[in-house]
Amino acid sequence: MKLTEIPDGEKVFIDANIFLYSAFDHLTFGRNCRDLLTRVENKEIKGCSSDFVLSEVFHKLTVAEISSVYGVEVRKAKKLFKERPEIIDELKIVWVEMELIKNFNLGLLDGALFPDFVVLSRRYSLMAADAIHLAMMRLNEVTNIATNNNDFERVEGITQWKP
Repeated sequence: MKLTEIPDGEKVFIDANIFLYSAFDHLTFGRNCRDLLTRVENKEIKGCSSDFVLSEVFHKLTVAEISSVYGVEVRKAKKLFKERPEIIDELKIVWVEMELIKNFNLGLLDGALFPDFVVLSRRYSLMAADAIHLAMMRLNEVTNIATNNNDFERVEGITQWKP
């Protein structure tokens, strides 16, 4: 199902790739992801996520900006940061994007997830991060996920909305 088809009033867990497609203005998925986030901001749908997701978004935005600003390959950005941690103060885009997310009408889910995510990983053949998202959703009774990750298609009781 498409992001554009999410009915008003639905509660939807937003995965990292949705934030990143929007932030990076992805050629194919950027607009639909931005539109979804606008719907969350306008309270048309109840968007929620987790600190775990937002830490992934923060990390990837940081690495991408270091790569861009300092002209290094993405895979070398972390090494550069380790050598020169002061460069984080010179970044701009990551702080703007994270401030935008902070000011959204976004609910942050929380709760103890171990050992549930281990069980869910095995049951649905999910990698750890996806199992953690699913455990968080189950704990908070969220049955919708906005993601471009096909792995959630094999999880019963979850509706996946794609860009």
